[in-house]
Amino acid sequence: MATAGRLAVALMLLAAPLAGAAANPLAGTWRASQGGQSVEITLSADGAFARRDRGPHGADMTITGHWTLAGSGPWLRLTIEDWAPRRACGLIGCTDIRMPRGETYRYILQGEDRLLLEDTGGRTEFRRAG
Repeated sequence: MATAGRLAVALMLLAAPLAGAAANPLAGTWRASQGGQSVEITLSADGAFARRDRGPHGADMTITGHWTLAGSGPWLRLTIEDWAPRRACGLIGCTDIRMPRGETYRYILQGEDRLLLEDTGGRTEFRRAG
């Protein structure tokens, strides 16, 4: 019985994936700030992402969805599934906040703690936060 138990444990350990095997180096939490604005994006190993943008006056925008590496080049694709707030209100009333279905960035990973994301709006440098 003890031999069968040890054999079962050994088989389970062999069948389990190695810790960190094929881990994506982009997975983790990244932060950037510039001109009173900050962005924090978490790219989960399971393909989910969450991004929080904070404006200079403290207003937050949260965006969630899934991420993939697209094409043969260094392209990070964010598929947007949800965001908050959904409406913005000001002195002349409220309006819906619309989001594109996704965003694509050219990425450059420099070392383990520096990520550059580039799109038509320019380049943003992120530092690994976790």
